[in-house]
Amino acid sequence: MPVANTVLTIPEPRTVALASKPYPTAGPGFVIVETAVAPVCNEARIYRDHQFEWHDSPEHLGHEGVGTVVGTGPGSRFAAGDRVIVFQGNSCRECFVCTEGLSPTHCLEIPYEGHDDGMAPQDVAAGLLGIEKANGSSSGGFAMARYRLAPNHMAMKLPDGLSFHHAAAGNCTLGCTYTAAEEAGVAAGDVVLVAGVGFIGLGAVANALYRNATVAVLGRNPYRMDLCRKLGVHAVLDPDDPGWLDQLHALTSGRRGADAAFECSGAPYYLERCLAGLRRYGALFSLGHDGPRRFSVSILNDVMDRHIAWTGGHDVRFRDRDGLLRMLGDADTQRRIDALVTHTFPMSRAAEAFEVGLTRDCGKIYLLPQE
Repeated sequence: MPVANTVLTIPEPRTVALASKPYPTAGPGFVIVETAVAPVCNEARIYRDHQFEWHDSPEHLGHEGVGTVVGTGPGSRFAAGDRVIVFQGNSCRECFVCTEGLSPTHCLEIPYEGHDDGMAPQDVAAGLLGIEKANGSSSGGFAMARYRLAPNHMAMKLPDGLSFHHAAAGNCTLGCTYTAAEEAGVAAGDVVLVAGVGFIGLGAVANALYRNATVAVLGRNPYRMDLCRKLGVHAVLDPDDPGWLDQLHALTSGRRGADAAFECSGAPYYLERCLAGLRRYGALFSLGHDGPRRFSVSILNDVMDRHIAWTGGHDVRFRDRDGLLRMLGDADTQRRIDALVTHTFPMSRAAEAFEVGLTRDCGKIYLLPQE
């Protein structure tokens, strides 16, 4: 058994370092996973700004990943050698969110409503920092580490033919967007608008195409618009072009708008256009945010008069995991993953990976913690 764990840290802005931590300790209901791929999500922004979300810290980074089980706590349903995807968080399994098969990052054990202001992140059992506390472990709660701890109920065994490369897209790229497409009811023949296109937007594109929808993207980054064309979108629309809405309407027959829109940045610029681009009785799904920044909406004109349904979310519902793995095994989807994963770096070169992410001339970026 190894005696140490290598963990990625961001001790100060635009600085990364590899730290040696004790090897994880797994208690009942947990497994130790040797991480094969840890995709980059919000870490490039953290690297630049040194501002952390409630569930991470300078020495606790990464919430996506795939790998191989190398150790188990008592009573585990996994065995050493199992290849798994690890989903985000550590939900309670008892509240209505969990028992209804909904998304674990909306578990009632996470005090989003602010009733528990001042609660330390490690005391939020459903959060990633709570994983280390629950196991009495000095490392392993996060993905950007050679070894990580995973709750049994937040890991899922991969089919034998599904590679780590393709499975690693199953969290904050094709995973959260799989649930979004399911909730929005995207089906063959629908017209889908995707705006604010980064790696989550690329995942929304892949999900809509998987469901045989007509897909239009709204964006200005030439690199990412070229990626969208490689994925097979039907139209790339310039949001600064006064005629973009007419161009969208031309794709929608007599409906005068998209059936569903996925806004993936949280920027008011794109939110306004997504609302404008929807047909009556259309659905808007928010997959990006701009922190606590507010967005002004006319309840009457923007929502009620046009009967718009607007929701959002963070991750993969429990009930969607089987369908997601089937999608990740689809040959066309795998070709799209090969296109949208544009860069792969050893974790020892994470600073380079984050700098590439900040250019936005990229799709999804993978880190390899074993290198």
